[in-house]
Amino acid sequence: MQVSDVFLYLPFKSTGLVEFTLIQGLVLGIVILLVVSLYREWFNPALSFFIAVLALLLIGVINPAELLKGLSNQQIVVIFLLILVTAGIRSVFGPEFFARLFQAKLKPKAFLIRMMVISSSVSAFLNNTPIVAFLIPYVKDWADRTGTPASKLLIPLSYATILGGMITVIGTSTNLVLIGLMSEYNLPLLGFQDFLYLGFLVTVAGWIYLYFFGYRLLPENVSKLDTVRQNLKEYIVETEVFADSKLIGKSVKEAGLRNLQDLFLVEIIRNDEVISPVSPEEKLQSGDALFFSGHTQSIYDLIHQDNGLRIPEQDGMEAENQFNFVEAVIPASSNLIGRRIKDSDFRKKFNASIVAIHRNGKRVSGKVGEMHIAGGDFMLLLSGDENNSANHEKDLFYLSVPKKVEYKKPVWKYWVGVASFLVLVAGIVGFIPLFTASLVILSSLIFLGVLNLEEIRRQLDFNLLMVLVCSLAIGIALEKSGTAALVATALIDVGESVGAVGVLSALFIVTIFLTALVTNPAAVSIMFPIAMSLAEQLSLPATPFFVAIAFGASGDFMTPIGYQTNLMVYGPGGYTFKDFVRVGTPLTIIYAVICITFIAWFYNL
Repeated sequence: MQVSDVFLYLPFKSTGLVEFTLIQGLVLGIVILLVVSLYREWFNPALSFFIAVLALLLIGVINPAELLKGLSNQQIVVIFLLILVTAGIRSVFGPEFFARLFQAKLKPKAFLIRMMVISSSVSAFLNNTPIVAFLIPYVKDWADRTGTPASKLLIPLSYATILGGMITVIGTSTNLVLIGLMSEYNLPLLGFQDFLYLGFLVTVAGWIYLYFFGYRLLPENVSKLDTVRQNLKEYIVETEVFADSKLIGKSVKEAGLRNLQDLFLVEIIRNDEVISPVSPEEKLQSGDALFFSGHTQSIYDLIHQDNGLRIPEQDGMEAENQFNFVEAVIPASSNLIGRRIKDSDFRKKFNASIVAIHRNGKRVSGKVGEMHIAGGDFMLLLSGDENNSANHEKDLFYLSVPKKVEYKKPVWKYWVGVASFLVLVAGIVGFIPLFTASLVILSSLIFLGVLNLEEIRRQLDFNLLMVLVCSLAIGIALEKSGTAALVATALIDVGESVGAVGVLSALFIVTIFLTALVTNPAAVSIMFPIAMSLAEQLSLPATPFFVAIAFGASGDFMTPIGYQTNLMVYGPGGYTFKDFVRVGTPLTIIYAVICITFIAWFYNL
């Protein structure tokens, strides 16, 4: 007897008798563990998905062909083509496209509405994660220049890009994952009109709410970087090489100051010269001021060992400008997540040392080297002049306005950007296949030298590929095992008293709560077979149910962890979890009411 032949019988009102097998219990258990793993960040998201799919493979729910099916899915290929295409278009227009947005003479609420309108509009056509990563430094810089708390602007920036991403099928990868799942089952695909009208409606509603009500609910937080500068001694310890020190003439490496367990030698000041980053071969001289960051108590312990350093009699840390402070945030897809800092080769990789880490709105205490990195960690760094941010943007987003001024591009490049955008729009509205449009644009950008192989390599995210392929496999497992039908039956029982609209509402609410805990592609993949089963059991068209999970899976406003852009502004804005609940809950209610009402009316449920 196979395990799939073992079952229990559970009565349900809508069908009378439903077969609940051991296999369904195992599948449900694996999915629940996946959700918990993603929520608790036990592993990197890609690894969590892989473990879940491996478990499904081992118990025989899916086979290798079904696991690898996602690699041949056209919509997954389109996602990666679009990532490269949008990177190319972004590089053409660059910072100058947003230059007029950041005028210091604007009043805060005037800046707010302009920022939301532009970021939402751009996010309808370009992936919203790099848009937010690009705009955060400029928003913070504008806030600093005008004396406006950045916390009044960064949550609206994230929400605006989330809402704008729902206007088109390409605005978020969630929509494309859904289209990919529909194509796997040879179902009629959603068109641009299925997103356009409702997406525009919720976006405008979001602008109105944030402008008139949400702005008042947002906190006025002091910049953490200002806090560091005001309390420098809590983060940095200054030492000096005194006249008779045994360290004089030795290199940093010979002095044993290179690989300290909980400390980083971040800077040497010699007369008026600032030496940063510090080379292992740098020779120490009498009178050198050495600045360490990390676990500050450790440096005092080091000094007590008579190692040739001492605390200077005169405090030389008043000159704050000598330190090159940088803010950065760990994205949800970073390869650093879960790694211990001392094992991550952080300083060498990013040419920066960690001064402090803030998580969930609070500073993380303890020895820096022993800390494990988590998604959304907001880091305060001491950095060299060259921080190599472009080479590691998938692992660490820097939040400083680039100092390098862009050179003036030739006019033909702008025409290339405009033509690329028009072809992309043609693909969105269906004049030409989106796959073809993306491939044509990418080929043109490479041929004309707008994109090079190095840039393409940087933009490709194999963790995202793993998540998308595994998400599709999990959807297949839920449908194939009958687990989706089981959950669909339960939803019908919950909403059947008020008809199809009640069932649709239950589906939408479950999707919103799920996406608050896991990634959006995971939420839409888990809910897809359930939505499909609901339509079959109710003998209704599947389109309204698919639209519901598409908008539900992108509707996380109440938590910072369910959507990548929320996680990105969490630390830089100095927010707490409660801030997202306070500002996001009313917006979620407005969003849900509009979506459910519109879907029920538009599709005649």
